[in-house]
Amino acid sequence: MKKTILLVISLVLVSCLTAVTFDFDGVLRTRAAIYNDLADSTDGHIDNRLRLGMNSELAPNLKFRTQLQFGNVTWGDAATGGGMNSGVKISAYEFYLDYRMVCINANVRFGQQYWADPMSLINNGSFSGVMLFKDDLFGFKTEWGFIKGLEAGDFDDDDNYFLANLSTPNPVPWGVLASFYHKGSTNDDSYTVMPYVDLNFNPVQVKAAAFMGVHFNSPEPDRQGFGAAMKAKADLGAFKVGADILFATENGIDTLFPYYMNGLYIYGIGLYNDSVNRYWSTPYSYNTDTSFSAVGFISAPMMSRCNLFGAAGYLSDQGYEVNVGIDHDVIPKKMKIAGYAALGFHETTDSTNYVFGTTVVVPF
Repeated sequence: MKKTILLVISLVLVSCLTAVTFDFDGVLRTRAAIYNDLADSTDGHIDNRLRLGMNSELAPNLKFRTQLQFGNVTWGDAATGGGMNSGVKISAYEFYLDYRMVCINANVRFGQQYWADPMSLINNGSFSGVMLFKDDLFGFKTEWGFIKGLEAGDFDDDDNYFLANLSTPNPVPWGVLASFYHKGSTNDDSYTVMPYVDLNFNPVQVKAAAFMGVHFNSPEPDRQGFGAAMKAKADLGAFKVGADILFATENGIDTLFPYYMNGLYIYGIGLYNDSVNRYWSTPYSYNTDTSFSAVGFISAPMMSRCNLFGAAGYLSDQGYEVNVGIDHDVIPKKMKIAGYAALGFHETTDSTNYVFGTTVVVPF
């Protein structure tokens, strides 16, 4: 922790003494929630974290990016830094160099970096690896990546992920993602293909993707999975409506660090909290049965800088949920506070789950 703080201080001092400039960005978040479990035991926690990003241009065509994370701290938990006099832990979420290769109109990025697929079904997080971004390849903007999932000391035992993502705005925004995942730790191979499209028919916007996974899991038989995801929304003036649908056959696709938000808090991941869901665990990845999730949304402005929102949905083999909440821009684009409540009905155990929470977000 002391070394990380000294590094940041050193970089700031260097920026003062040289022509190198630094730009900062970040998000400070604090959340509180009360909830119960299948045994009807009531629990709750408060957590907070800060992600502080820093960008700099070290030389023409050479940039540097780092993003430090302070937390996540669960109040009262010494393991996360929230105990008495335990100290907040600091980690580098991103730490990479970005070099512009003018000769081929491309950027190469290597180090600890962030990348997300168009629907966040496979990955939405940081990793160690190399990415190549090509401006134009036969009319397509392309991304080529190598992600190191596991270093086992022997290349044959490593987990390595390779991806290619091609996209174009013509005639409508669309693209296709293809990847190969070799898990040396288990000697398994997985191939994924995901075409996607982003349509805008004012006032309706639709993002959709179809996916196919082929898995070679020796000595088990080869397996295949198919599925699709769609997010739609419409601005009707007085209020907004939307829908989220996710479907996957048995086996589904392979994932790295997915973060698919279906808008539920108990049976999924909601906008203002991802830590209170009880049953969402990538149900479209190596699932043993057909998986289905359907959620409907509505939101409407109440007064100046206040918005009322609600959602209702179903997650197969789990249950139903309804939730409602309100958010308020305390300081426009600088500070937002939200409160929400959710009620879930588990169809297998006949239990009732609830969540009450509030979140404060400060981006800068």
